[in-house]
Amino acid sequence: MEWKCSEFKHLSTHELYSILRARSAVFVVEYAHIHLDIDDKDQGALHIFGLESDGGSPQVVAYARLLPGNEQEPEVVIDKLLTVSKRRDDDTRDLLMTHALAAVQTVWPDHPIHINVSAHLEVLCESLGFRKAVGSLLDHGASCVGMARGQAQSGGLRERATVHAAREDAQDFDAPGPHHLIDRLGMT
Repeated sequence: MEWKCSEFKHLSTHELYSILRARSAVFVVEYAHIHLDIDDKDQGALHIFGLESDGGSPQVVAYARLLPGNEQEPEVVIDKLLTVSKRRDDDTRDLLMTHALAAVQTVWPDHPIHINVSAHLEVLCESLGFRKAVGSLLDHGASCVGMARGQAQSGGLRERATVHAAREDAQDFDAPGPHHLIDRLGMT
């Protein structure tokens, strides 16, 4: 499997198509939750993904989107976490989290992190330094737990119903472009 970390503007057409296809397959079809996955946040995000080829074009088998914080909400948000069904019984999910956290620490060091995960992933996230910040909630129709790592600059991690609702009005992420740091992650 080949791991990549890329800003939106550096994604190839094939990579973007494969990411959107995987997100639609998991979040819309598999979870049976009809919603518009393309939410205008991808352009300001950092994309972490694993590619695998079955003889044809490489396809995304694991993915996470990293949204930078801002002055009002300093937490970096890891969302759209997925692994395709054929990669759920191996260490792909753990590798995805490791790569996502390495990217956050490289691009936004010392920023707190927020993530919504299915309850069965709570133990994995705790092993990575997260703690439960928000009880059971619905995120795009799926039951999950809000978890946090690090302290917000305001003195504590804010609780919110969902990452998506909290970031709904965010149009512009004024984070420095991370493309010059990506080489340090050794993913491209």
